[in-house]
Amino acid sequence: MSLRRICVHVDDTATSAARLRFSGLLARQHDASLAGIYLPHRPGAVHAGQPESSGTRYQTEGRSQAALHAAEHLFREVCAEHDVTGDWHAPFGAPTTILSNFAKATDLCVVGQPDAPGGVAALGVDGIGDIVVSAGVPLLGLPHNVTLPREIRRIVVAWNGSREARRAIGDAWQLLGRAQDIFVVGINRAPAGDDPSLADIVRLMESHGLRAKAVSVRQDTEASDGVQLLAIAEEHEADLLVMGAYGHGPSRERVFGGATRTVLKHMTTPVLLSH
Repeated sequence: MSLRRICVHVDDTATSAARLRFSGLLARQHDASLAGIYLPHRPGAVHAGQPESSGTRYQTEGRSQAALHAAEHLFREVCAEHDVTGDWHAPFGAPTTILSNFAKATDLCVVGQPDAPGGVAALGVDGIGDIVVSAGVPLLGLPHNVTLPREIRRIVVAWNGSREARRAIGDAWQLLGRAQDIFVVGINRAPAGDDPSLADIVRLMESHGLRAKAVSVRQDTEASDGVQLLAIAEEHEADLLVMGAYGHGPSRERVFGGATRTVLKHMTTPVLLSH
């Protein structure tokens, strides 16, 4: 499926402008429209499913009109610069709930790294987890302290044979189709040898004309999978890391396990998450 509509979360963090410009460029490259969703942090705003503070406090401590106008002005400036159709939204409510519902009518949702500096991020790790699960569309998380790529040419794909990993490949297909180099990485813990599904998924991608290469990493250190994925992405100078969002514990840990949390908190390259 083509990328025809992209939404981007705009907030009060210092990195929101870079996120917006990256999204505008991505929309232009894919001939997509761009929707800006202004959801800054507001005291009392919490993740979906948890109680909020009173409506009176929520409205009283609402958005700064100056910040709102500046964000909308930048959004329209970015759309004009990249010649993309854009629509602007600034609703009140719990950010995760609003963004989840809005993202369902888009092909991709762009968010910032949790706990970005320069403001209190409205989306924490668990908030992003809520959106991944409820929206049903891939999320593209952008790091806050690096220069974002102008084109996504080198992609690292995390592979472990799971449903989530396969879903992530399908959700990233339009981005993979434009890549010059794709590295499908399997972290091997089994003493019997490499997972045969790693070679199988690479063959499938090659049959579709993608330039994919299998990379098997022997797990011979105490480093977590998340740390290793970050190191591999850096080693291959990746413009994007594609991975499934999953875990093995109770509650949200079933969605975001240790590897996903580590990558989100410490990522230095854009990360596409799918569940």
